[in-house]
Amino acid sequence: MKKINSKIILGAVLGCVLFLGSCEESLSEKMGREAKIMISFKVKGASGTVFNSSIGENDIKIKVSPYLDAAEELKSAAPVFYLSKGATVTPDPAEPQNFAQEGGVKYTVTSEDKSTTHDYIVTWEISDKLPYGSGFSYAEIGAKKSFVELGYPGEVGNFGFSDNKQSGDLQMYHAYCGDYIVLLSRGYVEANNSVLGVQVVDKTTLNNTGSLNLGSISIANLKMITSDYKGRCVGAVVTGDETEFFYWIKPTDTPISVGKINVSMAPSTSDLSNNFQVAGDITANAWITALAPRDTEGTHYRIKVSGGRLASEYTTIKTGHSSKDCSQFQMISPLDDSDQPNYVVGDAEGTTGAANSIHCYVNSYAGIALNVMPSFWQNILQTWWVGTGFTVSRGGGRAPVVSVLPINGKSYVVVTSGTGWWHAAAVLNSDLQTLAHENLNIAYSVNRGWSYGAWADWYWNEDTQEAYLAVWFGRLGLYTYKMTCFE
Repeated sequence: MKKINSKIILGAVLGCVLFLGSCEESLSEKMGREAKIMISFKVKGASGTVFNSSIGENDIKIKVSPYLDAAEELKSAAPVFYLSKGATVTPDPAEPQNFAQEGGVKYTVTSEDKSTTHDYIVTWEISDKLPYGSGFSYAEIGAKKSFVELGYPGEVGNFGFSDNKQSGDLQMYHAYCGDYIVLLSRGYVEANNSVLGVQVVDKTTLNNTGSLNLGSISIANLKMITSDYKGRCVGAVVTGDETEFFYWIKPTDTPISVGKINVSMAPSTSDLSNNFQVAGDITANAWITALAPRDTEGTHYRIKVSGGRLASEYTTIKTGHSSKDCSQFQMISPLDDSDQPNYVVGDAEGTTGAANSIHCYVNSYAGIALNVMPSFWQNILQTWWVGTGFTVSRGGGRAPVVSVLPINGKSYVVVTSGTGWWHAAAVLNSDLQTLAHENLNIAYSVNRGWSYGAWADWYWNEDTQEAYLAVWFGRLGLYTYKMTCFE
């Protein structure tokens, strides 16, 4: 074996040490010339909310959720951020700034060796949306109006029965129609009052904006309305033994027919138990579900829409729960627009007007119960007066109304409930066990027991990443909510 010269090894080691030392000095000098804002830039707003940001080459964008008032949140806020080694910055980060002002706020970073400066302009923008499948993040309480404020005669809080219109029992169906809400009062239609029979209001302010273009449809034959997932108003028009479905994209549009079935789905003036839902896009592909004649098996119609036209006459689906007991109310809503979806059942069972006579289930397409709404909500979802709720005592009343809407890839369920003296509603996750947001825990005091109940409608705007919900409470009026899908 050859011997290695120890002097050669020593020389090589010393050379490496000297080389590394020179590298460290070079790196230190380089870092001393940097003038950067690094890693993160956070701002605490007026409400205490901490906002993250994105850092670019010369700009920083604070991310603010669209449901918050950025001007208010950022008008006097102090940031927290990190600088490159030894650098300084002006203005002083401890000084609050108005990051919502036009043009933003300029920060100038100076390197440790004073040789370099770098300017950043800090402004704000809407925060990133939640990933698909995450649903919504916030629910904002919107406009509400009593039936009197909406232009109907009567007195809120009048519990008389001699004239149900005077106490607000308007037998109301409502549906979104783009930026508007259509109000269909069967009571006024039957009374030949076309002005109050069909009204159109702005979805944000609830101010009256005109009327619905009925085209060739007789107002007396427009029996029910709802909307599809995208906010197109869909009407069920009954003539004799036929029901034809029409839709409107805007209230001023001429109604477009998607076809008819050889079945009458006509609620009379005294029976508002009839109901229907549209899962999907009525202008393309969707499913229509509707209450069939009441029987012990809980039968409902199911009609396919393909390419904006009815693709079949109808089939039926059975819930396994009688639809002719209690107050004779039952309603289903598919969890999505697939061909064989799970679906929610809202069912009145037991004794009319009794506590906990409202029940909700999630059934498989084959009719097997997968989830059951808790028998008492007070310890899980709502406040003490709600429970699973009482049916209304009036025959033909509606409770519990159920409706499903997929929002940002996640399905939610709205359920209406209440007691004899309270209207209530809640938006739940599809397991029926958890409240989706604290602002969607809804209850209002009123003599509800003898009302026609409630109605609910909602839709999802994919372009704005917002969902809109409107709930009609009989004897009270219309209440609206907006859900947003941003971090």
